[in-house]
Amino acid sequence: MKTISANGVHWLDIESPHDKDLERLKKDFRLHPLIAKQFLPAIHRPKIEEFPEQLFCVLHFPVYDKKKKQLHNVELDIIITEDTLITSHKKEIPALKIFFDDCQVQEYHKKQYFRNTGYLAFSLLDNLIDACLPMLDHVSEDLEEIEKHVFEGKEREMLHEIARIKRDLIDFRRAIKPQRSVLELFDKKAQRIYGMEIKRLSQEVIGSNIRVWNVLENHRELITSIEQTNNSLLSHKLSDIMKILTIVSFITFPLSVVTGFFGMNVYDSLPIVKSNPNAWWIILAMMLVSAITMFIYFKIKKWL
Repeated sequence: MKTISANGVHWLDIESPHDKDLERLKKDFRLHPLIAKQFLPAIHRPKIEEFPEQLFCVLHFPVYDKKKKQLHNVELDIIITEDTLITSHKKEIPALKIFFDDCQVQEYHKKQYFRNTGYLAFSLLDNLIDACLPMLDHVSEDLEEIEKHVFEGKEREMLHEIARIKRDLIDFRRAIKPQRSVLELFDKKAQRIYGMEIKRLSQEVIGSNIRVWNVLENHRELITSIEQTNNSLLSHKLSDIMKILTIVSFITFPLSVVTGFFGMNVYDSLPIVKSNPNAWWIILAMMLVSAITMFIYFKIKKWL
């Protein structure tokens, strides 16, 4: 549990909370029983609830896992009292850690953000939402690389990369889309509690959320188009392969019939086979004629 205090405003940040942390919060801040009940279990949807002198908000933010090379959503619980902001998360949120450390060491940040708990909460949310844009920039770079490889003839290799990007965008959308209604409700509650002076910052947070969502939508449309193009090129290649295999099969079919026909013992009585010294050449010529005939037929039908 880490703490910052400035201008009569306190910020408690708890990573990987456990029962002792909850008991301390219940004792020191007299948490509402419904907040205490929801504090430790995972909550999979964003929400905001108002209780006497306390606000409880649950949001989710995407975090990039460098080891697994993928995005995952981390739940952030926010409890706001008259003079204290409490944040809780089970895993580290890099943007939150950076913002907390800056506020801890820089007096300017304390003076700028620690005006009241509502202003501090919206300043934190603004930084967390803005931190999504650099992650989306990396996604954009990956999309450009995938598009380049698709048109270089590496369609099969890009199937996994396209699936990875789509998975990251799904996680992003799962976190960002439901938050807008919660942020708008938070804005209304904050204006009622802290006055109109907080409106500019709260609207900026909502605007940042909308910008991130718009970028997500653009990326979603782009990866969908790339996937369709990739699938079309793969289908075209498969069609060419199937066409070649079919042509080979049809050309060799009459050859197999001829060789099977003359390979039967009953044809020893045929003069053309038994007494003719050029029988082998005659049979070979029949096979070539059959193959050429099939080839010409395919040409006429424009199958080649």
